Amino acid sequence: MTQSRTLSAPQEAILEAGISHPDPAAYTMVNAIIVDGVPAKALRQAATDTAVRHDALHWILNLDDRYRISASAGLDPALVPVEETDLRSLDPADSIATVEAWMAAQRAAAYDLWGSGPRIRFALFHLPDTPSGPSTVCALTTHHLYTDEHALQLLWSEIVRRASTQPSSTPASPDLRYSRWAEASTSPAAATSARKAAEAVAQRCKAHETRPYPEYLDRPPAPDAYGQQTRVLGPVDTAEVSARLSVGPAAVYVAAVAQAVAEQTGHGCIVLHMPMSLRRTAAEASIVGCFVASALLPIRVEPTGDRLIQHCQQALDFASDHAHARLGLLSRFVGRPQISLAIEQPATARRLGAVTWSSFAAPNAGPKHPLSLQLSASATGPGRLRGSWTPATLTQRQVSDLLERTTDHLNRLIAKG
Repeated sequence: MTQSRTLSAPQEAILEAGISHPDPAAYTMVNAIIVDGVPAKALRQAATDTAVRHDALHWILNLDDRYRISASAGLDPALVPVEETDLRSLDPADSIATVEAWMAAQRAAAYDLWGSGPRIRFALFHLPDTPSGPSTVCALTTHHLYTDEHALQLLWSEIVRRASTQPSSTPASPDLRYSRWAEASTSPAAATSARKAAEAVAQRCKAHETRPYPEYLDRPPAPDAYGQQTRVLGPVDTAEVSARLSVGPAAVYVAAVAQAVAEQTGHGCIVLHMPMSLRRTAAEASIVGCFVASALLPIRVEPTGDRLIQHCQQALDFASDHAHARLGLLSRFVGRPQISLAIEQPATARRLGAVTWSSFAAPNAGPKHPLSLQLSASATGPGRLRGSWTPATLTQRQVSDLLERTTDHLNRLIAKG
């Protein structure tokens, strides 16, 4: 028996963006971890038990005869599929390459939101044993409509706890908290707040006299397809400048990108789109679901150095406070998203008793905006700065120049003395 569910405001925005995006796989999510010290059978059971517990992972979409979209939960969660592949006879390089190829194929496949099949699928790849015991890659495929990056980490943590038989403080099954949050996010009061936030953001963007990023570039004929470039970063330690200016690391990253964009375009008033979480409480931080909205950061790149970093922190605070503004309303005033910046957490190894796990490199996604930047930095290890772009936006040379400028500005902003 199906039960009615209300799509949240972030889900409605993602669904709208996905329908209009030229890449049908733009919002397919593929993620994986390598787990050492847990038998594969226990990992398989933990994955299915975890998926069963979260109601938000089992919503199906419905379309009525008036083309109105609704959601319902009622799909048998016991049918969560888990495929297994034994790679223990391969050498380590070949086994990793096999997993990478599988993940790339899944990432490129369109996700069927309208079918009656499972909303989340798992795959286990058995690697050669390590001194800690069995080694397994546990991968999942889902859609951004059901989860975000933070929720993925919640899922992995719960799966590893269950598999290692560690005590868990997770609520009883099923977890309906996201359903309740979704209803609140689309209430009349929330709609009024979202409209007022959109008006405030539009006014701020208008004051910054922003225009679409590519308009300021002289470029040769557009490439035939989208492109990607990645630049490896050395350690990026923002601790000193963050403490001195009372800002977060993100303000330093945004300042570096803003300066690079301003230099390349010759225009000092830009808008960055950044994914931001609408989780506001400690309780919401433990809920699996999609809480991410695309927020606007209008930035005037007139000050430099410390003043620019502080200005970017103010822009981040404003964007966070108004992240619930609906982009559909904003597009009337500021147009469609042009350039986005996502700040990602670097992969780190984690331990729970004798069990260790770490992130497995996910396949690169195509751009969701004309120019998409992803920045991952660490004070102690390497990071990366990746740019991807759609046809008729940029060229390889222009993106390479932008990444180089961003790296140079980042190094200057964190330089001591």
